[in-house]
Amino acid sequence: MKFSWKLINQFIDLNEMTLDHFKNHLTLSGLEVDNIDNIENDKDKVIDLSITTNRDEIYSAFSLAREASTIFNIPIKILPIRLNYYNSVEYDLKKLVNHKYTHIEYTRIIHLGAIDNKKTPKWLSSELKIYQIKETSILNNIQEYIKMKWGKTFYILTLQEIKERKNLKQHHYFSQLCDLQEITKLLNNTADQLSNSKLLIFTTTQARKDYVYLTHETNEFCENIYNDSIKLINTIIHVRIGKYIERHRKIVVKDKSIKVKRDSIHKCLGQVIGKTYKFIDTNKTIEILKQLKLRPEYNKEEKVFKVYIPDYRKNDLTREIDLIEEIGRIYQFNYFFNQIKKDKLKGYQSKNSIKIKKIRSALRNLGLHEVVNCGITNNLKRNNESIKIYNSITNERKELRLNILESIINNYQHNRKHSANNIEIFEVGKVFKRDNKNKKEYIEQRHIGGLIYNIQYNRNNWQEKPNSINFFHFKNVMETFLIKINSTATLKKIVNNKDIRAIDNVKYLLKKNTKMHICNQNNQTVIGIIGELNDRVIGKSQIKHERVYIFEINLDDLLETAYLKNHLNYSTKKYSYYPSVIRDVSVTLAKHVDIEQIKQIILQETNELIESVEVFNEYKKNDKIPIRVVSLRVKYRSFSKTLSSTDIKKIDLSLEHKLKIIEQV
Repeated sequence: MKFSWKLINQFIDLNEMTLDHFKNHLTLSGLEVDNIDNIENDKDKVIDLSITTNRDEIYSAFSLAREASTIFNIPIKILPIRLNYYNSVEYDLKKLVNHKYTHIEYTRIIHLGAIDNKKTPKWLSSELKIYQIKETSILNNIQEYIKMKWGKTFYILTLQEIKERKNLKQHHYFSQLCDLQEITKLLNNTADQLSNSKLLIFTTTQARKDYVYLTHETNEFCENIYNDSIKLINTIIHVRIGKYIERHRKIVVKDKSIKVKRDSIHKCLGQVIGKTYKFIDTNKTIEILKQLKLRPEYNKEEKVFKVYIPDYRKNDLTREIDLIEEIGRIYQFNYFFNQIKKDKLKGYQSKNSIKIKKIRSALRNLGLHEVVNCGITNNLKRNNESIKIYNSITNERKELRLNILESIINNYQHNRKHSANNIEIFEVGKVFKRDNKNKKEYIEQRHIGGLIYNIQYNRNNWQEKPNSINFFHFKNVMETFLIKINSTATLKKIVNNKDIRAIDNVKYLLKKNTKMHICNQNNQTVIGIIGELNDRVIGKSQIKHERVYIFEINLDDLLETAYLKNHLNYSTKKYSYYPSVIRDVSVTLAKHVDIEQIKQIILQETNELIESVEVFNEYKKNDKIPIRVVSLRVKYRSFSKTLSSTDIKKIDLSLEHKLKIIEQV
């Protein structure tokens, strides 16, 4: 929408303000300036604004000046003129006087004499062009000009329309607040030419004097609009102004109020830049709310601001967050921290919780997906340790589970029905069983279980089809898992099949010949079991020619074997900036001589310039002759200079002498 800079300055003094300053602050306040054009003939500037749908009240020069007055805290130059409605006739549709009224609904009807056809002045034509309004009759042009200037205008009605009762429904005030016969009689007595006479209707709703907080904040400038309109009509048209009729009605208009919590303002807007740990001051917030013409009231006990919304912002300000946005818009958002302050304090984490996170991470890194199952189920193998539930909801869930694996096997069956080729899952959960010593007591433990089914695990040759996982692959996966979590537990072959408390409720799920124990090295106790899933558990027909491997471990026992690395296992040393020289030598050694001893002799008893000795080849002639030839790669380097040919010769001679001694050993 386009606005005239001249027209805006009739309401507010912005001449001392640069257009760039005006543009930047208006954009920061939510009214984006698309373009500013210069009109040289009229010495005016046209401001093109992008008005959002929630700010549809900004459609005139006065409304934009009112918004600029709020943003820049500059007073409006034109003061309102209060309506003197006491001379008008009070008219109530129900013939009742409202003594508790808050506002006055007011109508003024003016009779104009005959209007001659006159041309529209150039200045008025140029103003209409800015707002892209087509010119019609002179009176209609004045009507449109008043509307784009003040945001409100007068209605035009001919006497012929009154006689024929046309278009009366469009004019609410005229049809309800005025007696048609009385108006017709009055106007007929004063009008000479009925066809050329017109009526101007001015309407407004004004607050009662003692009800208004500040007059200039709530009044809609109706009397100013009337004076401006009559002045233009007299000046441009030179028409005779006839008699007028006034009517008013007392009504009740409820104020729209919204409460804003001070904590909500601090939470949304945050802290102020340059003032650490400080938010917007309460007095500053009250000043901003007054600047927004919201009539604030602050409750110190509840720490709540109560504001009253003016009529022209009722569609825009409806929620608490809208008012918080208005406060930030006036205070300007660039004065707040643009980043959320991070709290560096961390809560205490136990070592076991850190270890469990590491266990989950290690299994995910090995390709397993975590699943979560319900702890209430029907156990496949029922024994004295099963714990039944009273008044169970369904028959499928009557007991607390004895192990993790049965739930995971159900997940496997479900996925296989939906043609899943690779299933690699694990779960961390609780298991329950009775205490053997005291049957009335129950034991609750944390276990970790998993299942791997993969028919495309590896391939021996790129030309061949991939093979499924076997027991040795699965054993390697479990060993890698124990290494990743820094566990001292080891896998051991099962020597006998005696009942072991830790895995008694799991071992029936595995095949006899393909299973191993996970043992704690410190006390040699079994903490878990791994192996191949028994065909009888889910039926041979379902898993024919398929290998499924499972494991279950007591999590608490596993945590005892795992440790956290709190230090580095390596040290630092000085690094030389000079290049190295490499010599390859061969040494003939007896079969029983350890090469590590030879390397230590070379490093310790020869020149300090030898940096390292590595073995890169070994040759044996045959097994009958117990002699072998070992090739060594020796690296020379100095920390103080680049080695010269003389230095290298000295090292070579010393090395050859020592190698001859070594060969005689």
